[in-house]
Amino acid sequence: MKFIVLLALLSTLLSVFSAGAQQSLTFREPTPGPMVNYVTAVLEEAYADLGVELNYQPLPRLRAEQLADSGEIAGELGRLANLEEQLPSLNRVPFRLYEFSIVLVAKRSECGLCTIKAIDSVAHVSGMRAAEKVLEDADFDRPVFQQTKFEQVAKLLNSGRIDAALIADFQLRNLTLENPGDYVIYRLRDEAGYHYLHDSYKHLIEPLYQRLSAMKASGRLAALKKQYQLELPDQLRPIDMPTQFVAASSIQPGLTNADGSGSLWELISQLLANAVDELETSASNWPRARNLLLEQRAHLLVGVQKHQFEADFIYSELPIAMDDALYLFTTDDTVEQELLSGNQDHTVCYSGSDVQRTFLPKHVSYYKANAPLDCFAMLDLNRVDGVIDYKHNLPDWTEKPYRRERLRDPVPLYLAFNNNEIGQLLKAHLDRALKSQLPPGLVGENRNTIR
Repeated sequence: MKFIVLLALLSTLLSVFSAGAQQSLTFREPTPGPMVNYVTAVLEEAYADLGVELNYQPLPRLRAEQLADSGEIAGELGRLANLEEQLPSLNRVPFRLYEFSIVLVAKRSECGLCTIKAIDSVAHVSGMRAAEKVLEDADFDRPVFQQTKFEQVAKLLNSGRIDAALIADFQLRNLTLENPGDYVIYRLRDEAGYHYLHDSYKHLIEPLYQRLSAMKASGRLAALKKQYQLELPDQLRPIDMPTQFVAASSIQPGLTNADGSGSLWELISQLLANAVDELETSASNWPRARNLLLEQRAHLLVGVQKHQFEADFIYSELPIAMDDALYLFTTDDTVEQELLSGNQDHTVCYSGSDVQRTFLPKHVSYYKANAPLDCFAMLDLNRVDGVIDYKHNLPDWTEKPYRRERLRDPVPLYLAFNNNEIGQLLKAHLDRALKSQLPPGLVGENRNTIR
């Protein structure tokens, strides 16, 4: 056992000696920037501890790849994982040298949500494999402008000649936008970068890995990240766009059915078809729908009255439908008149918005149920004196028709969103789509369909 340990130590010493014997390594000269400067500083320090000096040669990216694969330069300073599959002579040092995100920068007034599906054109720096991978995975078939310099991408974006730019998040500091507040920045995918060496220098991989690991453990890498200001300020930090959007509502027959059918579900699906990959619908009752939005488990409410809830939601500019008229249902003419005039104390059941409590005299007592049928069951058992609800929620079990009094005419229904970044983007997207796609006419009281 001791013999094996001695052999391992000897092997390591020989590797280090071999590394020390190598006086210098040459790589492609990188374009200066916070992340590049950090990576260069890390590698220069790690190699210096091994007795190796780094030199740089100005080369185009593709030419540098050819020279690295042939061994005419030592390898690649920092590239994405799996480069060895494209350049078989290169070997990855198995240490995550840096991490970054590919972000999309777009003018929100032009594309609303500004997802890959929603934009019509995009630019990125040529040879940027991470950006190419994003477009490939999205089957992007619209114009792509590949520029040799980052500044050219920024110029296209500011001039309005493209809808969006794909860049690395560490490049955001160098992106000058004329009106930054007009743009949305969101994260598409996370990537990690690695150092690569040609076969001729494979003996350096293990000692270099050990040195980089020691620098991380000692806090040296964290100190260098702080020195090169890799942490983005709040105004530049990208947001995470959901991969799946959830629309919630109460069950409104013909509009938002529990099984996902209904004219409003179809409308929302149509309006979001060019922006989101997946839309999930959730229809139950308003308290649950409201809580889904407040807890950010849903992204929008469908078919609500403005100010229906006490929460600070934001609403679509245009209504998407018309609510039905609201009625008071009773089983007795006398009770109905007493409820409407306020001569007697009575209890009324409702299951919708608390706005329904405002249509009868103030001294009426209210009981809030989870579902319309619960209210009508209590009315049949004489446990309440009336029900406030829509006529389409009437149960089919009763043999004797209820007396009904119209309390409110139909009112417009809207979309509601959380007042946060995603909610504002979703509202902007749907406001644009509604103005261009919503047919004239709203939902009729009689059939709950768009006329």
